[in-house]
Amino acid sequence: MSNKRRFLYFLAIALSVIYLIWRIFFTIPWRSNIFTLIFALLLVISEILSNTTGFILIFFRMLSTKKKMQLDIPDYKKGQAVPDVDIIIVTHNESVDLLRKTVNAATYIEYPDKSKVHIVIADDGNRPEVMKLAKHYGVGYSGMENNKHAKSGNINHTLAKLHSPLFAIFDTDMMPFSSFLKKTVPLFTQNFRELQKDPEHTDILGFVQTPQSFYNADIFQFNLFSEKIIPNEQDFFSRDVNILNGGNKRALFTGSNAVFLRAAVDEVGGFPTDTITEDFELGTMLNMKGYISLATKVPQSSGITPIDIKGVIKQRTRWARGVIQSCRNLHIFTNPHLSLINRIILINTYFYWWAFFRRIIYIIAPILYALFKIQVVNANFWILMVVWAPGYFLLHYVMGILQECMTMPKSEMNVGVKSKKLSLHLTYSSQLF
Repeated sequence: MSNKRRFLYFLAIALSVIYLIWRIFFTIPWRSNIFTLIFALLLVISEILSNTTGFILIFFRMLSTKKKMQLDIPDYKKGQAVPDVDIIIVTHNESVDLLRKTVNAATYIEYPDKSKVHIVIADDGNRPEVMKLAKHYGVGYSGMENNKHAKSGNINHTLAKLHSPLFAIFDTDMMPFSSFLKKTVPLFTQNFRELQKDPEHTDILGFVQTPQSFYNADIFQFNLFSEKIIPNEQDFFSRDVNILNGGNKRALFTGSNAVFLRAAVDEVGGFPTDTITEDFELGTMLNMKGYISLATKVPQSSGITPIDIKGVIKQRTRWARGVIQSCRNLHIFTNPHLSLINRIILINTYFYWWAFFRRIIYIIAPILYALFKIQVVNANFWILMVVWAPGYFLLHYVMGILQECMTMPKSEMNVGVKSKKLSLHLTYSSQLF
């Protein structure tokens, strides 16, 4: 990293901190009515969280540059053996027409040996029409009734019937691209070759997460007619935030379009059933066991994101509740098996999923003043511009720089491996090759 860029990073943080200090101590209307004061405090808290998230991303960017992290996805070598892969498409009560699109797309996934790709529909509704759909496409079907553990119970029930060393998870509305396995499985085969050559200094790859990509605009893009101006909120997390997480070998599992090492998931007891965000918790459980997780940059599937207020609030409330549950289950502040980097990633992720509510507050604040003359920032306009603008625009510029490919080379995947796990995974290595 050049000294100029490093200086810009530190300057952006310094100016933003100065602004936040000024905001906290000099602009809150303490003597206003209770409504104005509450909204003013919400606005300040939102600004603090937004800037903190930005600071963490800058820190991860600097850390990844220092370690020269770059993820090179190898291609299949001519004549090489490839592992069997189970592709599990999880469905609850989604429409069969939507499920049909995903199943159809999965049948077109390319692989050197298509006989080793096993597509299975995991249907916890045990619906006859879904079974019929599976027969039509010649894929497997796993039905169940009286599921008490939601998505996790459905997946665990299906995994009990499968035996491939690798498996992929797709939600009903997340259609895979034909190149999906080409951009994920070679990372596992490469990792197993490295384990065979240097088992003492090679980490075991637990899962690879590809980006959550959406073919429709999100709620802000859609309603503000700004699809080409405002980045999709979830796209940003997958293609930028999680890439930086992966640069630290701690990519988060985001619920779909990811490939797992079956032995790793078995070792942690399968998908957790004590939370509604099993993805968040499972990924962390694997990291705690010593497995690394990577995130790729280029989307390998595409899905649908909600565009109505009710749908988004329901989605974000579920995520927030689930993350709180998982953080409690994982004891993220006291757990000795969590590294400092892992803790920061988990806390930052929790803050990130509240970004929707922060955006709402940012939109409402100027409307309150324009329509009702309610001033939630007690400051002269020009003073506000002088203190706020430099830090904001510089931080905005720096965040643009962060949207570069943040990945990790195979040479950076080296740390010690426990002998217990080494034995387990060399056994799986023999299955792969």
